[in-house]
Amino acid sequence: MKRGSVRRARFAVGGLALVGLGAFIASCAGADSTEEEPSPSVDAPAGDDAGSDTRTVADGGVDAEVDACEAEGGGCTEPEWVPVEMGHPSGLGLASIWGSGPNDVWMVGAKGSVIHWDGATWTSTPIATNYSLQSVHGSGPNDVWVVSTASLIYRSTGFSSGTATFVPQTPLFESAQFPNTVGALLAVWAPGAGDAWIGGRHRLSRGGQIENSWRTSPGDGGVAWAPVGAFGGTHVINGIWGTGPNDAWMVGAKGTTLLSFASHTSGVSATDGGMPTWTEVDTASFAVLHAIHGTGSKDVWAVGNAGTIRHFAGGATWDIVGSPTSQNLRGVWAAGSDDVWAVGENGTILHYDGTAWTPSTAAMPVADQRDLYAVWGSGPADVWAVGDGIVLHYSGPKPGPNGDAK
Repeated sequence: MKRGSVRRARFAVGGLALVGLGAFIASCAGADSTEEEPSPSVDAPAGDDAGSDTRTVADGGVDAEVDACEAEGGGCTEPEWVPVEMGHPSGLGLASIWGSGPNDVWMVGAKGSVIHWDGATWTSTPIATNYSLQSVHGSGPNDVWVVSTASLIYRSTGFSSGTATFVPQTPLFESAQFPNTVGALLAVWAPGAGDAWIGGRHRLSRGGQIENSWRTSPGDGGVAWAPVGAFGGTHVINGIWGTGPNDAWMVGAKGTTLLSFASHTSGVSATDGGMPTWTEVDTASFAVLHAIHGTGSKDVWAVGNAGTIRHFAGGATWDIVGSPTSQNLRGVWAAGSDDVWAVGENGTILHYDGTAWTPSTAAMPVADQRDLYAVWGSGPADVWAVGDGIVLHYSGPKPGPNGDAK
């Protein structure tokens, strides 16, 4: 699979509206207002406003005329990923993306940014907060969760009649009762309707143990939260994923030196008082892991700092996988065992074809390689990546210089 480096591109708008490369505005790296430690992925400049905007386009496809010459041989190739314009301020970073299908896609980020794609229209449905929204996930189109901090957790019944409403949920704690809590929530995973698992930098000392992840449980008048993981006071949960509540993973960092962390549960034990039993699985890496996804219990991928890529195939440890980059990888999504995408800092996009990981091309100027933080798709030919003021779309293999699909 040959992938050329994109040097210049010109776009003819058709289908999704495409951003002209010369019109890109660098996103600000300043800190936004937050009650807890902010995520670097969604820092926003003061004064920017996500606003409310609806933009309609013809369809979900991309029609891009590209003049991109490879460094070798003088051949030309189209970039596999193209930027998409949806009317969102470029200064507001996007941290997370998830959807229930090709016509129901959610993106969240800085200063309460929430953007929805219904297959024809981009609609901004921001949450009224200046805090960064860190993660979005759901069990289906009518059960969507967004997390920011321990006191900013939201749930929506989905997109309907051109809009969506995110209702604040019960906070994890009452500040007067538990004053010594720290950190933002960085991950949410919803394996079933009303069943949300959350974690991040936040931790809570209660009942002789330090909690750092939680799961919804029935409560008086609404959702309550029960601890689902008590890994230790220095652990950070960056990613949660599994095939279901009895096959779940959490990845992130542990220790004062931020060592790699990955732990698995097979569900609740009858003797542990409702808390799942977790087994830490050796990652064979010191690098912090940022994201996890897979296609089944024996096909799980995790990515992290310094280009770290790990694969779990059901053994006692994670397998070390060769990586073509040393950039920090922030997101991973698997369409199949031979079709996996990873994204990261400085515009890094990698693809796994069942044999090896290779760089993918994107229509971004060399001098403005935006950091990418998350990737998700509805299928092999409909994949999205989001990051610092940019959204990229992949619609399938593109012709190479000789007309062959890459």
